[in-house]
Amino acid sequence: MVLVGTTQIASAVEVLRWERLPLAIPLRINQERIVFVDQNVRVGLPRSLTDKLRVQSTGGAIYLFAKEAIEPTRLQLQNAKTGEIILVDIAATEAPTDQPALEPVKIVEGETSSARYAGAATARSAKATTKRTDSTSRSSDEDDEPEEVVKRETPAPVVLTRYAAQMLYAPLRTVEPVDGIAQVKIDRSLDLTTLLPTLPVKATPLGAWRLDDFWVTAVKLQNQT
Repeated sequence: MVLVGTTQIASAVEVLRWERLPLAIPLRINQERIVFVDQNVRVGLPRSLTDKLRVQSTGGAIYLFAKEAIEPTRLQLQNAKTGEIILVDIAATEAPTDQPALEPVKIVEGETSSARYAGAATARSAKATTKRTDSTSRSSDEDDEPEEVVKRETPAPVVLTRYAAQMLYAPLRTVEPVDGIAQVKIDRSLDLTTLLPTLPVKATPLGAWRLDDFWVTAVKLQNQT
């Protein structure tokens, strides 16, 4: 008699809850460890790790590969959409010969949700774009659909200013798009002599951007003395 059986091997995943405390993620030299974040993030990597740690990020997963020993170092995972930052502490050591490779890590939001700040964006519900054909018996006020409020993890002025700075100083290929931010056309010949009338400087507008009800304008100042 021959018995044929099937088994399923489930890969274990270590779950870490982000509750505003740095998360410890140990690494092994010459072993890749995957961190699932389920959001589009940018990884802030110190220069000291450039030749020691390989980092790849795609589809909500971060792939960390330590090429050599790494002292305890903090990384920043920034949500490209909201600007929220998750702090991760890593350290890489030699892999023990009698232990399996470290399992993947999944970072989830803790029970204590992050504080929502004042930068709330209001967006019309998609239903509001659909006109009712039988609205003759209803007033215009009744036809208005309630607005949906989109909360941001980071205040809108902070997100907007950070984006503008990246547009001015960072390589364009590294600038992540942010939902709701739009560049505003400005007149480069705009007279800004009244901006700092008592100082010997020349002011020239460089660009302007808008997010919700907030605006930011970049102005170049040149000393004329």
